[in-house]
Amino acid sequence: MLTGAVVLIVGLLTPVSYGWFAYQPLADATFTPGGGDVVLSRVTIIGSILLTMGLLALAFLAGWRTGAKRSPLGSSDDAR
Repeated sequence: MLTGAVVLIVGLLTPVSYGWFAYQPLADATFTPGGGDVVLSRVTIIGSILLTMGLLALAFLAGWRTGAKRSPLGSSDDAR
């Protein structure tokens, strides 16, 4: 989980350059996309996947420990 968080932060702090532009050869006009789009790098995507997997593992272990503390279903304490 910690590794995923670190990779995600590094990915978000790294500027993304994807080098795409469009132009009209006859009009001599160049279009570059504005700042309204969100572009994620591979590092950011991998970091978010690792963080999600870590959080799922943590939730599984917390549920496992909570379930282990309960008494079994067929015990005499439940029959009362």
